[in-house]
Amino acid sequence: MTEPDNDAVDQLLEAGDFDGARALLAQVTRQDDATQVLRIKLGLYDGSLPSGAAMQRLIQLMRKGGEIPRAKSLYQEASNRAYESRQSSVSHSHPPPPATPDDEDS
Repeated sequence: MTEPDNDAVDQLLEAGDFDGARALLAQVTRQDDATQVLRIKLGLYDGSLPSGAAMQRLIQLMRKGGEIPRAKSLYQEASNRAYESRQSSVSHSHPPPPATPDDEDS
């Protein structure tokens, strides 16, 4: 028996069939980066994985190097969701300004 391919899982996710996608992913034994992206996507879409956590996991995968199908676009989608829901987001965060002598006096 062959494992489901990533495109079939992605089509179910895009159609909103999270139970179907979860069932197909349960049959997948490979642990490649592309499959991990789909697991993250399922969590993001079904609400079990907050946007910020999804972004952190995607960053870890993308830092390994190489092109991972769907990773960049899913990162952008998670970032947009975080921004729209006013959650803190690594992509929208800025370091604090440097301390000035006036700050130290107060």
